Amino acid sequence: MNSLPQLLVLASCLGWLAGQEPVAPTIASQGAASETWTEGFARATSYRAALAEALEDAVGKAKGVAVARGAAVRSRLSVVSNYTQELPNSWFDGEAHSEREWVQQQIAGFVQRYEVVKKGKADDGQWEVTVKAQVAALAAGGGLMTIDLADNDLRSWQLDRFEEGVPDAPFAKVAGNYDAPSLRENLRATGVVRVLANSAGVAVGEGAAPSEKEKTGHRLVASHKVVVVWQPMQFQSLVEKPNKARPTTGPRPQFLTAGSVQVAVKVLDLVHDLEVLDRSLTIALDVPSASPVDRLDAFAVQLADMAKAAVAETVFFALVPPVVVRKWPAEPGPGWLVEVAMSRRVAEAYAAFSIGTQGSLASPDWRSLGKAAFVQGTATSCTFRLIDVADPASIEPGVAEVRPAKK
Repeated sequence: MNSLPQLLVLASCLGWLAGQEPVAPTIASQGAASETWTEGFARATSYRAALAEALEDAVGKAKGVAVARGAAVRSRLSVVSNYTQELPNSWFDGEAHSEREWVQQQIAGFVQRYEVVKKGKADDGQWEVTVKAQVAALAAGGGLMTIDLADNDLRSWQLDRFEEGVPDAPFAKVAGNYDAPSLRENLRATGVVRVLANSAGVAVGEGAAPSEKEKTGHRLVASHKVVVVWQPMQFQSLVEKPNKARPTTGPRPQFLTAGSVQVAVKVLDLVHDLEVLDRSLTIALDVPSASPVDRLDAFAVQLADMAKAAVAETVFFALVPPVVVRKWPAEPGPGWLVEVAMSRRVAEAYAAFSIGTQGSLASPDWRSLGKAAFVQGTATSCTFRLIDVADPASIEPGVAEVRPAKK
């Protein structure tokens, strides 16, 4: 398979619908997988690469180029094409049952079954492979992406207690624990990301059929590794100084004043050995004034939920960037429309969007170029209308992204 720019979703070439406003491409039925088999063909320098590209060709014919070249599908096919660690040297001759089963595990999210119809080397030394594939109904986002998640989880908090009028250092520290769903649950909720189990692979009972016994120890291979390192949640409180006019022997009033958490996030492309993301985030909680300290547990839940959602969004959009794949003038009426590699399921969770770029070599920070309004979408892409974009020419397909700006 040809080397791919990291997770870049390529534009599908679709015609305009006569007399109607162009919209995002309509993908084939998302219901149960059809019994129809689709044929795919490819040429490449190796059998594995030709097999992966032939499978991509079959998916493209059945579901459209936008799906076949989406990040989730291409990442799994890259595993088929390139992954070598712990795989027997005798594999990938097109004959071994274990090889076919391993490949099927990698493509299970978008190909239900496949068969190699024809394979061989041409006179120029290139491998030519023809497959027939039963393409499965795709989940939102164009298929499933398997990741290896290393997450120490957010399980503790610390409260620094300050004396009113003495802001330099806390006079006491209190620590506690927090228990809630893991970050992996946020990622699974996308319908696109599945997390690799830390196990020895498939376990098969002694009474299983021979074909089932061959699956012993088999496991999916992650296309990406996500490493998340949390620091404890940090809260601050202020204890009122003694009131000499109204002396009391009871505890002095104490109020929460701040809450935040720091986390480091790294995303690695294991197939191409690339670092996709390496970022530290600080998520701060807006604590209302005069919030009593006995509400600390509720604020810990609120902060942890905010933080895990922010990290899940950061990881998800690093794995599947919401790239603009094409743009065109809106008709009728002024303005421009863009097609974006973002599923309707993801887009409908947000109320507002910003469109921009990652910045430049000199300043890599996000550079907003305007706003975008959601029009409609499918399981694999959405249409947005550009709003307040001073120069539409600055919105380049393959470069510009549409990011959620408000839930």
